[in-house]
Amino acid sequence: MKKLLSILLCLGLCLTFAVAEDYFSVNDLEPASVKSVYKIDDVFSIYANDSKAVTIEALTGDAPERTAEDGEVFNARIKLNGSGKVDYRSIHFTSKGAATLKVYTNSSSKDAARTLVVVDVASGSTIAELVAPPDGSVAGYAECKLPAKGEYAIYSAGSGINIYQIIVE
Repeated sequence: MKKLLSILLCLGLCLTFAVAEDYFSVNDLEPASVKSVYKIDDVFSIYANDSKAVTIEALTGDAPERTAEDGEVFNARIKLNGSGKVDYRSIHFTSKGAATLKVYTNSSSKDAARTLVVVDVASGSTIAELVAPPDGSVAGYAECKLPAKGEYAIYSAGSGINIYQIIVE
């Protein structure tokens, strides 16, 4: 009986690590104007500077909450406020290994989709270009594969993009 319990415990722990994920939702952040590195937790940080600030804001009034097709509801957003680079208007995160990056996002335009770039910070190479669909009442969703352990950054290739949640699993 003890052996069976030990096996089940080990199996449970293995399954927990197999589906481990890191994420943040902007719903959990306080509104702010970010003008330097803003650490969200041990995995995620926002990079900005005085002239290339990022805004964390609640969705109210003429910008009501967004609901994703999977039912996720967002009442706040990170506004990248324009095009970015690794050093500014970007969100950095670490991956513990090969993983899937999932981003809930919209263009800040109601008419035009925009490109969200995913970059390996160490090499500077572009891993993926994700589509941030036009803004509306529905939060968009995009994903890509991360090839290995490391630090990555996402930023807009041009013009504003809003971010609601990022998951690395």
